[in-house]
Amino acid sequence: MKIIPSALILGASLWVARADTPHGTIVASNMRDNTATIIDAASGKVLATLPTGEAPHEVAATHDGKWAVVSNYGTRERPGNSITVIDVERLAVARTIDLGEYRRPHGMAFFPGDSLLAVTSEVSRAVLLVDFRDGRVTATVPTGQRASHMLAMSSNAGELFTANIADHSVSRLDVGARTTRAVVPVVKNPEGIAISPDGKRVWVGSDADSVVVIVDTDAGHVIDTLRGFGLPYRLAVTRDGRTAIATDPVHGNVRIFDAATRRQRAVIDVPREGIVATAEVPGSPSPEGITTSPDSRWAFVTLQGRNLVATIDLQRATITGYAPTGNWSDGIAFSTLEHR
Repeated sequence: MKIIPSALILGASLWVARADTPHGTIVASNMRDNTATIIDAASGKVLATLPTGEAPHEVAATHDGKWAVVSNYGTRERPGNSITVIDVERLAVARTIDLGEYRRPHGMAFFPGDSLLAVTSEVSRAVLLVDFRDGRVTATVPTGQRASHMLAMSSNAGELFTANIADHSVSRLDVGARTTRAVVPVVKNPEGIAISPDGKRVWVGSDADSVVVIVDTDAGHVIDTLRGFGLPYRLAVTRDGRTAIATDPVHGNVRIFDAATRRQRAVIDVPREGIVATAEVPGSPSPEGITTSPDSRWAFVTLQGRNLVATIDLQRATITGYAPTGNWSDGIAFSTLEHR
């Protein structure tokens, strides 16, 4: 796949000048800097760099785009137990949610209405339900498995799954009953996970087997296996349910699939210039975190090995621009709020 290089320099960013650009705000976490970078999606301009807790990992945004949250995972020596709340419009840290005894917060998603937040707690082997208004953990839903790391939620929040790295499984959760409906064996060390909007298919990436498997949620088992990955680190399915995307830091590429047929549509090889010394995979741009726009046209990928965010036009399967982040960019979310 031929990549169209960016052509317009805007401050420290590199962006393509075109009429059909995404509109909104990107929020990316920087694990080594303990910060989050706020970026205007249309121009690639960095709007702010804000402090977070130690070793921030994942990012999620509310449906109305007004708020973003960053999970402060912490280090091996100092496990984290907090969430940084960002006011996207004001470009400021609004508050910090203290999770108390619940440590290693990671994957997050807002329920419809944006008043309730789901967040995994690896140490607790559970998903926490956090009242976003008062920052209080109101309930926990046990996953019954070790190292529940990432989570995936269907559009109506009727289905919620976690990837459980240490037990090689995914948990299907009954949020209303606060229980695990089922545990599905999948692949070794599953980490990346995404769900179709209707909740019928769950895509799961294996850190050990270098494959992506697709789980039929009604049948409760794997129905397909996609191969040829180095490390399918993160996965996403667009809001219209038509496209699935996988990032692969080992191969340095982003793969795009037809979600219905699971056939590969394109491979985008990320250019390797400007690789930083802290690249997790030496010599690789290390595409890692991924999020998509609500209109299903755009994907945004953190390039940990280049300290950048890349914007991808999913229709043309091309990178249309880059924007700078801090050191070791990881999680990423898209807010519909625009800064004019």
